[in-house]
Amino acid sequence: MQSVQAFLETIICKAGESVRKINEDEWEIQRWTARTYRTIGIVIVPDEFDVSPSNEILKLGLKPNSKKKALPLSDNDIQEALIKGWIVKEIRFSKDGRTPISNIYRMGPGLFAYEELQKEEQIKVFKGLNEKLLFALETSKDRLPEKFIRNVDLFVNEEKDAENWGRERVLKFTHFLIAFLQLKRRQSRIEYKEIGATYYEEIGGSKVFDGNREVFISRMEKWIEAPIAELGIVSTGFIVPIFFTGNMRGNLSSYSIGTVHATTEISVSEETFRTDAKNLWLVENRGVLTKMAAEKDFLIETSSLVIGVDGQIRGAHRKLIQQLCESSSIQQVVIWVDYDNAGTIIARELSNLVEGLSSLFIGNEGNVFTDAEAYSQWVETVQHAEQEMTLGGPIQWKEWIGN
Repeated sequence: MQSVQAFLETIICKAGESVRKINEDEWEIQRWTARTYRTIGIVIVPDEFDVSPSNEILKLGLKPNSKKKALPLSDNDIQEALIKGWIVKEIRFSKDGRTPISNIYRMGPGLFAYEELQKEEQIKVFKGLNEKLLFALETSKDRLPEKFIRNVDLFVNEEKDAENWGRERVLKFTHFLIAFLQLKRRQSRIEYKEIGATYYEEIGGSKVFDGNREVFISRMEKWIEAPIAELGIVSTGFIVPIFFTGNMRGNLSSYSIGTVHATTEISVSEETFRTDAKNLWLVENRGVLTKMAAEKDFLIETSSLVIGVDGQIRGAHRKLIQQLCESSSIQQVVIWVDYDNAGTIIARELSNLVEGLSSLFIGNEGNVFTDAEAYSQWVETVQHAEQEMTLGGPIQWKEWIGN
C-alpha cells in the first residue's frame, strides 16, 4: 500500500513536481529548477487514511484524474471524507506562490487504496473462476465440439476480452459457461433457464442470465459457427428465422423460386441443406431480399439464391451458408450490405465464412470489389448509406455478377 507522499507524487503532482510535508494534514506542492524551487500549491490530506469509503463516496465515481470544484455531499460528509483520506483538497497558487487560483477535490489515498484492493480481489476471483471453468471443460470434453473447446481455452487465457466486454459481463459469462458445462455433464438436452436454476439453486436463479441471453448465445454460436442447439441448448425462449428466396432443399423440406421463404435455426441444426444455384447472394436487409424475390425471371436466368442475414449473423446463418457453399453448384458469392461500419463488419464475417469461393462486394457507386480489404477501405471514404438507397434492378444486378 502506497504512503501518502508516494500517492501525492504519483496521482496529484504534475511532471517536475514533488511534495513536502509542512503540517500534520498539509503538504506543499513544489517545482524545482536548477537553482531554486517554487511553491505551486498545497494538498489537504491526513497522515493516516481509511480504506473503507462510504457508499456516498463510492457513488461519486472518482478516478485518479477526476477533478471536482464541488461535491454533492453535506459539509459534514465532506469533512469526514477529508479526515479519513477518501478525498483530498488540492489548492493551486498563482506565480507569487501565495494567491489561490483553484480549489478542487480529488481522489484521496484511502479511496485509491480501496480501488487497488478491489482490483486485487477481482483478479483472485477471476483466477478461481477460470480454474473452475477449465475443470468443468475438461470433464465435459467428450460431449462438446472441438471449436467450442478451443474457444473456451482462448477466452480463459486472453488478456483483453475479444468482444470488448466490460469486467462485469465477462464475470457473468464465466459463471454462465461453468453452469452450462456442469449441466451438460448430466444431460444432453438443456432448456436455457435450467442453466441458471441448477447453478444457483435458489428462487430467481433461472432468471439470472436472462438479461444477457442474446449476447451469450450469439457469442457461443460464433464460437461453433452453428446454432446453439448443437451445444444441446434446445430452448432459448425464441426461434431465429432465416429468410431467403430461391431453390433450396433439406432432408425434410424443399423450396423453389417464387416467393420469400423462411427456415429456422432448429431446421438448420437438424437438416442438411443443398442448392442447385450458381450465384449465392448474401444481403443485409429484408427490403433487398423482398425486391429480389419479386424478380423471378432474374433469379431463374442467373440461377440465384438470396439469403437475408437481418443485420446480425447468427449461428444458424453461419451453418446454413457453410452447408450451401459445400454444394458443388455454387460458383460465386455476392455480398451486399449497408455502407457503414456495421455493414463492413458483416461483410468481413461473411467473407470469412465463404473463404475459398469467388466473392463480390457491391458498392453503391456502380462499383464491385473482389477483395474484402479493398471494399472496407472504400467504405471508409464514402458517406454512410443503406442498401435500400441504391437498390437498382435486374439489369444492374446482372452487370454486377457479369451475367
